[in-house]
Amino acid sequence: MEIINDNEVAAQQTVSTVVSNAPNNSGLMVALHPLTLLNISDHFTRVRMQEQIQSPQVIGALVGTQTGREVEITNSFELAFDVVDGKVIVNAEYFTTKQDQFRQVFPQFDFLGWYSLGRYPTEIDIEIHKQMMTWNESPLFLQMNPFDIVTSKNLPITVYESIIDLIDGQAQTLFIKSQYKIETGEAERISVDHVAHTTLGEGGEGSSLIAHLTTQRNAIKMLHTRIKILHQYLANAKTDESCVDHDVLRQIAGLCNRLPTIDSADFREEFLTEYNDVLLTSYLATITKGTNCINELVDKFNIATSTNKSGGRNRHQHQGFPNF
Repeated sequence: MEIINDNEVAAQQTVSTVVSNAPNNSGLMVALHPLTLLNISDHFTRVRMQEQIQSPQVIGALVGTQTGREVEITNSFELAFDVVDGKVIVNAEYFTTKQDQFRQVFPQFDFLGWYSLGRYPTEIDIEIHKQMMTWNESPLFLQMNPFDIVTSKNLPITVYESIIDLIDGQAQTLFIKSQYKIETGEAERISVDHVAHTTLGEGGEGSSLIAHLTTQRNAIKMLHTRIKILHQYLANAKTDESCVDHDVLRQIAGLCNRLPTIDSADFREEFLTEYNDVLLTSYLATITKGTNCINELVDKFNIATSTNKSGGRNRHQHQGFPNF
């Protein structure tokens, strides 16, 4: 007999209040790209390791293209948020800035929805979803369960649409499950295959990137261990003068003096010089792009005026603009 605890019962009751059991007849076709799933997994792992929290709260935006009822989620980016009185408030200024930066690189991508982590949708997700309606009147919600047991057929993700339903005579926003499929391009298949081939043991065929990162991790770990030893020695020498070795202290002082410092005037001057060079390169690229657009406009104007003169529709003498 399966035993269900009180927390599980409470969670199922919460789901019944925010997720509709009605069949989904919207006809929406959602296609997910592996890059989106990798970004979400990386976002969760990074925040979990940095904050040392078992189940951190992460929120991000889903971007892609939509043609009619066909939605293709191609990429994603992280979102900043604040927790005020137990409510999650998405940073609207950060979202707008990030979206504008994304559109400069991918002008064809639009904001399609958002993602989060959890086993089931909650009232908190509904409140966040209402905030997302500011930028998309009907956003999608992708929820990943990082603690679910993954099988070969099912992924620990669920895609929801939002509907407005009448409950006790009041209109409420509810989630409804949507069907999705995984769609990959040639470049994505190569990347996923590269990531999937990790080294499992000696003699196993694995990725060269994994081997390189493992070597770096071992080197950093060894450096951290030796720094802890030096720090412990200095702490002991400060409290117990009998274990002080001036030769070792001079070596430690010499090692510290060899480390690069970022507080000197020379460093600030060199940093500002490189920073200004990067900005200048960016400005030159923008000017070159603008000049190219003007040159194309002049070419089109000259073609139009020459066509008018050759057709006899304009008997006046027109002089075209010179090319840049």
